[in-house]
Amino acid sequence: MYESWELNHVGLMVTKRNDVLKYFQSLGLGVSVGPQPLLPHEDGEGALTYYRTLEGDPITFTYPTGGVHDFRDGESQIGDCQVEVYPMKPGPGMFISEYLEKKGPGINHICFNTPDIKEDTEILLGKGCDLVFNATVNGETVENYLDTRKFGDVMISLRPPVGEWEKKWKTNNLSHPLINKWKFLGVGIAVQNLKGASQYYTKLGFHEVGPKVNDDLLKAHSHSFNIGPLIFELIEPVEDDSIFQESLLARGDGIAELVFLVKDLKLEVDKLVAKGVDILIAENKESKKFACLDTRKEGNIITRLVQS
Repeated sequence: MYESWELNHVGLMVTKRNDVLKYFQSLGLGVSVGPQPLLPHEDGEGALTYYRTLEGDPITFTYPTGGVHDFRDGESQIGDCQVEVYPMKPGPGMFISEYLEKKGPGINHICFNTPDIKEDTEILLGKGCDLVFNATVNGETVENYLDTRKFGDVMISLRPPVGEWEKKWKTNNLSHPLINKWKFLGVGIAVQNLKGASQYYTKLGFHEVGPKVNDDLLKAHSHSFNIGPLIFELIEPVEDDSIFQESLLARGDGIAELVFLVKDLKLEVDKLVAKGVDILIAENKESKKFACLDTRKEGNIITRLVQS
């Protein structure tokens, strides 16, 4: 089923949305493109069912849909990746707030569009994942969150296929002249137990991309999986000074970096360095060129650029 998934967005949960959006844009990293339209944008009744905490009972409330947007979230377009920057207050109230209280700002989910949200949700439920959030409009499901956090601490959310209005909105975002021509490859996920994480992802039905890798430069072992169009690289540090060990110490398991393919690595790195971004790791072998850049000041995310 996963081969048919398409990326919708990456969900970055923060306490200070505007600070994050401003920081990304100040670096020339991402361009603020406004809030997502309601899903779908039609008059009627919406319903949200979600857990206040991940160990509690779910609650449901209804609300009118259509009309003006509440401007709760803001989108940062980084290359062809749409980053949902959603502000929450840490503490009780919703499971995402619980996440912020325990871990601080960071990416807690990645959203995909699927041809059959009901079937794919049932498959993941059958593999032991809990449904922790369900949103409907006029009785039709528009998003489900599945709790796939057991290893890696990343949730997957599913939406139905993209409608015409959203296609036009995304096309308009990508036409912005300041958007970098970067292709989103996937994410690097810091994990404490690579063997357990790999077994878990295999159990969920994700397809591995080659064997496990020992990377002396990253000072880590890694194992990659295809999920929809993305690569989820599970990374277990093996030395204390690994940047992924820093991530584990600060926030535990979770997404540590966004990875993009670029046509001119040196040019893109030089532009970010000129804006004050530090290079954490650089590899310049003819067969393998990439750079990990420290863009963690707001949002806790490293940016890795890979030469195409």
